[in-house]
Amino acid sequence: MNIGLYIGRLLTRPGKPDRSKRRIACIGDSITFGAGVARARRRDAWPFVWERSLGAGFQVLNYGVSGATLQREGDFPYHRVGFMKDLRKARPELIVLMLGTNDSKPYNWDATRFRREYEAFVWQLIALPWPHRIVLMTPPMAFPEENSGIIGFDIDNLPIRDVIRPLVLALGKQYGLQVLDLYALTRSHPEYFCDGVHPNREGNRIIAEHLSQELALR
Repeated sequence: MNIGLYIGRLLTRPGKPDRSKRRIACIGDSITFGAGVARARRRDAWPFVWERSLGAGFQVLNYGVSGATLQREGDFPYHRVGFMKDLRKARPELIVLMLGTNDSKPYNWDATRFRREYEAFVWQLIALPWPHRIVLMTPPMAFPEENSGIIGFDIDNLPIRDVIRPLVLALGKQYGLQVLDLYALTRSHPEYFCDGVHPNREGNRIIAEHLSQELALR
C-alpha cells in the first residue's frame, strides 16, 4: 500500500465491528466519509446521523474514502485501500454502495469501463458468503460553484447524470436490489452542499433521513 492509500485508510478509521449490534456497512467516497462536515464528521456525516436514528441496536460502519474511484484504473481506486477485507470481517447484514463521483473526472472517466467494473463490483458484494442485503445509491448531483461557475475537484456532472445514475438504476432493477436515487433527491437543492460536491450538515441530515424513510430496518 503506497503512502496515499495508507493515509486515506488511516484518516477513515471506521471502527471495530460490534458483534452485539446489527451491522451496516457504507461503501463510498468523500460524500460518505463526510468531507463536507470534516470538523464534526463523526457527528454530522450521514452514516453517523443515520446510526443515531436507528437506535442503540445498530452500528453503521463508515467505509467512505475521500477521492476513491470505483474504477481500478482511476487515480485512487477504492479496492486498493483494503476495506473489502474489513467488510468480510464485519459481516454486515446491509451494505450500502455509493461510488462514481470521482470516476466522472475527465482523466478517470471511461463509460464502457465504468459500466463493466460497476457490475463486477456489485457481483463481488452479492457473492459475499453470509446473509446480507445490498442497497445501491446514485451519487448526488454536482453543482458549479457560485462564483466561478465551475464544479470543484474536477468533477463532471454530465457522466453522473447521463451514465452513472441510469446505470445504477438499471442494475438495481436487473438484480432485484433496492436503489436510492440521491441524484433526484438533491438536483434542485444546491443549498445541501458546502462546495457543490460535498453535502453540508443539512445535506447529510437529508440523506440520513432519506435512508431511514426508505429502508425498513426496525
